[in-house]
Amino acid sequence: MNQDVNTVIIGSGICGLSVAHFLSKKRSDFLVLESSNRAGGIIQTKIEKDFICENGPNTVLLNNEAIEEIIKDYNLWSELQFPKESSNKNRFVLHKNKLTKIPLNPLSFIFSPLFSFFSKIRILKEPFVNAHQENTSVFEFVKKRFGKEFHDQLIEPFITGIYAGNTKKMSARHTLKMLWKLEQTHGSVIKGLLKSKRTKKNKIDSFNFPKGLSQLISKITKSMESKLILNFKVKQIIKNENGYEIIGESGKIFCKEIICTVPAYSLKKLIDDSGLVSQLNKIIYSPVDVFHFGFEKKNIQNNKQGFGVLTKPSDGKSYLGILFNSRIFDYVSPADKELFTVLVGGERQKHLCGMEPDKLKKLILEELEDLIGHKGKIVIENHYRWSKGIPQFNLDHTELLNAIEEFENNNSKFHLIGNYFNGVSVSDCIQKSRDLVNIIN
Repeated sequence: MNQDVNTVIIGSGICGLSVAHFLSKKRSDFLVLESSNRAGGIIQTKIEKDFICENGPNTVLLNNEAIEEIIKDYNLWSELQFPKESSNKNRFVLHKNKLTKIPLNPLSFIFSPLFSFFSKIRILKEPFVNAHQENTSVFEFVKKRFGKEFHDQLIEPFITGIYAGNTKKMSARHTLKMLWKLEQTHGSVIKGLLKSKRTKKNKIDSFNFPKGLSQLISKITKSMESKLILNFKVKQIIKNENGYEIIGESGKIFCKEIICTVPAYSLKKLIDDSGLVSQLNKIIYSPVDVFHFGFEKKNIQNNKQGFGVLTKPSDGKSYLGILFNSRIFDYVSPADKELFTVLVGGERQKHLCGMEPDKLKKLILEELEDLIGHKGKIVIENHYRWSKGIPQFNLDHTELLNAIEEFENNNSKFHLIGNYFNGVSVSDCIQKSRDLVNIIN
């Protein structure tokens, strides 16, 4: 198979599909190449016995215009499902082995058992702490501004729940983008929050769909049916005077423009740029194991309503966090059942992701059942192992961004996009995709 086309999008994860969607509004002369037999990348919904299980992201933030646009374009706006109010209000961490609410306002912070009296007073000093002159780790940033206990009790489990990373290695500037910007702009995070609260108009919601996040993937994939080539494994990309030659196992494609959306560990095999490859080699992808368990509701004693629970290293648990799926969304399980997602691994628990899955399941199931007071049979169970899960934005992230910029300057019409830089979330990827399409000819 030899083809000529103007633009080739490599990869059909959420970045690749979003680029294809927004590009389709401008022109039709493009193809999407996918090495596997399915589109969607890390978004994978599995439905079993009316339980809706997400192997990848469980919710997406409705926090930018691009994501609103793509949802409306596929007539899914009326399908949006938002978390129950009780789950938004009740987010837990473990404290003395008990579910303890994360304080969401100043009053609840004052009375929270998570922090000592000294730590609560320490927060009041934050407006008088000098802003950072240069980038630092998440750990050092939070410790300097709010104190070590605030980091250990709240920020570390929260960041671990998103990135599954090591806060002592993670870049504050690129991981805590909003807090970093508030500090740099206002000289204080608290001052910045107070000022931004006055101008804030709308609450940011997270969402899912009645049939899971794959509902969006299915819609985009169907609309791109004639553009999408599955099982096309790119082996080499050759630059020539007319553009690029993409060599795959099943043929060649000649194009003028490439938009590459594959992960960093795949990209480094396709390009001939020692500077960028050396930076891509430094990117750590934290492993994550995802377990789903469905139980009979009558067999569960702990019925605390909430979003879920996050852990910290001192808790000594074998899981990073647990999502109370059926307490977030009613429809993800039958009415008389409950669904829970247990997340294991990350930089903190890499060794667990090397365990035999059945042994790991036994370990975390015991801890889950102890937490929720469950005794009885398992209705459904599901496991998925991401050996290369979440990319880390560590302290050398700026060097990566510089290498990407230099590569794109040296290779006209060869664009890079992905969740390994400038935002890891699904909503970040959709926004970046639209931004890229808006600037290309």
